[in-house]
Amino acid sequence: MKTRVALLFLSATLLFACSSDDEGENKGGDNSLIGTWSFTELNVDDADGEIKLANEVIQVLISQGCDIFTLEFKSDQTLEAAFKDFTETGTDVNSEGTGLLIECPENAEITSSTWSLEGDQLTIVDGNGMSDTVTIQLNGDTLTVSAEIIDEDNLEGAEAVFKRG
Repeated sequence: MKTRVALLFLSATLLFACSSDDEGENKGGDNSLIGTWSFTELNVDDADGEIKLANEVIQVLISQGCDIFTLEFKSDQTLEAAFKDFTETGTDVNSEGTGLLIECPENAEITSSTWSLEGDQLTIVDGNGMSDTVTIQLNGDTLTVSAEIIDEDNLEGAEAVFKRG
């Protein structure tokens, strides 16, 4: 499970190739990408059991105040993303027998890129010039994208949800 969670967030980094900053003002109005977005959940209505288990782990970490993955879209068309490095996180069995204790990693990986939005098509270009275009749903302070952009092989049928804040 630890490996799946680590791969989930490592894949997100490789596909987004971005980074995070704390300025995060919403300068572009309610349906603008400008601002800081935090990953809050996987919508897993049509997903299988492993994805649902990953979502449960994500929800535990978020409830503990762990910012797993953040995106900051800036008005100068730059994008910074920060994601927690789960490769160095340990897991222990809870002594009361209620499951695993999963800690929020201390280290975060930060990457930078540029972005453009045309309708519902978000294009991200990393520092090597590699681009990726994804369809987004933007509704005020909620950004939803196919979770397959995070992990194409393991998150089919799920959606990644980010909240601005």
